[in-house]
Amino acid sequence: MAKVVLVNADRLTQMLLSAGMGMKMEPIRLCAACYAELPCHKIRMAVEGDKGCDRHKLNLLSECLNCGARFKVPALWIDGWCQRCFI
Repeated sequence: MAKVVLVNADRLTQMLLSAGMGMKMEPIRLCAACYAELPCHKIRMAVEGDKGCDRHKLNLLSECLNCGARFKVPALWIDGWCQRCFI
């Protein structure tokens, strides 16, 4: 795999989640401040146990603050708008 992704095998090992940690695919969570800086979902927000953004010290959001709709999978996002209320 290291050859395919052009990353040193030792570095790949360091990037693995710690034992007992897993990915939490739903709900999608994001830091509003991080998203305002760069409108994309950061995979580190999906690590179970993450309670908030370590950079901005904010709670992670999982739903639209306007209408309460849960965030959809990032691949389905359109221009950063809520797909229910379009705000």
